[in-house]
Amino acid sequence: MEKGKPLISVLVPSLNSQDYIGQCVESISNQTLNEIEIICIDAGSDDNTIDILNGLANEDSRIKIIHSDKKSYGFQMNLGLANASGKYISIVESDDFIDEEMLKSLYDLSEKYDCDITKSTFYHYYDYSSGKELEINNAKKSIDVENPFRVINYPVFLDGHPSIWAGIYRKDFLDKNQIRFMEEDGAGWVDNPFFYQTTFQAEKIVYRHVPYYYYRETNPNSSSNNLFDFTIPIKRMMDNLDIVEKFNLTDELILKHVYLRAFAYIYNIFRREGYEDHMDVLRPCIRKMLLRLDEEIVLKHMKQKMKDTYYDFVSPLKLIDSKDCEIAISNDDLSWMVKENEYLYSRLNDFKINKQKKNRQIKSLKKEINLIKNSKSYRIALSFSKVFNKIKSLFKSS
Repeated sequence: MEKGKPLISVLVPSLNSQDYIGQCVESISNQTLNEIEIICIDAGSDDNTIDILNGLANEDSRIKIIHSDKKSYGFQMNLGLANASGKYISIVESDDFIDEEMLKSLYDLSEKYDCDITKSTFYHYYDYSSGKELEINNAKKSIDVENPFRVINYPVFLDGHPSIWAGIYRKDFLDKNQIRFMEEDGAGWVDNPFFYQTTFQAEKIVYRHVPYYYYRETNPNSSSNNLFDFTIPIKRMMDNLDIVEKFNLTDELILKHVYLRAFAYIYNIFRREGYEDHMDVLRPCIRKMLLRLDEEIVLKHMKQKMKDTYYDFVSPLKLIDSKDCEIAISNDDLSWMVKENEYLYSRLNDFKINKQKKNRQIKSLKKEINLIKNSKSYRIALSFSKVFNKIKSLFKSS
């Protein structure tokens, strides 16, 4: 190591983070690995964030504060990368914090195996008024292996949260491959394309299923909890697909895990309150994204719910509600559909069978109703009912 040169540059982007920034930066300052620099990039906070950072910087000379003139997570991160002098890059979000052993543990692993990316799992951290809760993320648990790997060896590495902050990256790897962040407004979910760019170009990845990072789930203003544009997840997934195509990735299992993220983001949107009000914009956006997926892989590897979603959006015929008994589908139409798509044919054929079954049930019910109406007991009951109603009306008028 060059004299005075840090081993790791820790980038901390912030915007109005006064409630969390102190705990965040102090957790970095208290690392057992001392040879670090802490680069805080603030995007014009108008609360007490800067005052807190200035106070911390007065106590720790390793803390540097950079002011960004754009409220863009990607722009902030690129500013941090341009000013970083460490051998490795670490990222810590301003509302999160890390275990004191995180950087040393990851650094030691990376040096041992000469890694491009060294990553660990993390805690989902819930800070409630009633107490704190921790939940370990297990998405990549199955790939805690001794030796370095490429993503082609363990495509499951693509699953779960991008969690770009739960690891370190060799800076010359980022520079050589010209990997930088997209500079979208706000947070913009730009961790997605960064995750894909780094993962697909890394020759050596090491993963350990040990949680060092505390990912705060209970910040109401985080980009995960406060999505100002419902199309953002789909746009970032489109960027992910651009990267897949750029590197000509055709491995079936790689694409399976890429597609799982695509559907996960659709359902992420559908879980949010008020998404229905934006479907006029969302539908064409989702359809455009899904049309880029390989239909055979969707049919082979996706769950039934995902297949239904796929055809709901990509088919020129929106999937027909099997409860609707008024829509007629001719045999000629079905014959044409089977040539076009076996899956959709099956769905439509099921609908046709269900419709016929329901029509028979309706016909049978009508017949039973007519038999009841023509029965002697029904006529007697109806007569008594009329007499009772007359007596009831007399009492009401008296």
